[in-house]
Amino acid sequence: MKKKVYTILALLLVVTTLMIGCGREYTYGRVERDSAQTGGSLSFVYDETTHTATFGGEGEVIAFYPEEPSINRAKGNRIGFKIYAPCDVKDFSKAKLSFQGTEYNGGSFMQSVYEQNMNYFVLTPLVSEDNKNFDVKVTWTQEAKEMIYHIVIADGTKFASES
Repeated sequence: MKKKVYTILALLLVVTTLMIGCGREYTYGRVERDSAQTGGSLSFVYDETTHTATFGGEGEVIAFYPEEPSINRAKGNRIGFKIYAPCDVKDFSKAKLSFQGTEYNGGSFMQSVYEQNMNYFVLTPLVSEDNKNFDVKVTWTQEAKEMIYHIVIADGTKFASES
């Protein structure tokens, strides 16, 4: 009888740990270039193993964009990419994005088309010689572990000037 009770308690502990856990494990979503190809005609490679998106290459040039106050865009060189949520995430209300010193909560960063939340978000960050490598951190649900995507500008990539 004692053995059965211990077995049931052990199973309950395992199930509870799996449900609460140290954070839900999701597979990483994919990363693609944004539809507008922000940055220009750049090479783009996404490594699913290291979660690293690499832009540009030897002799390639990242486009310069003028200031545009109406869309809150500062002038400078930019790249653009989409990060898709893992397939099994449907509710983005608890999603959190940490990016270049700013944190966005409640899924407010998810792309919306015709007032419908999409399963991805788009970022078009400023990049420069001093800002060629950075991380984008996403937590899709409250109980999920943080996912880190590495963004890299390849060596040899040039930056267009304002003129």
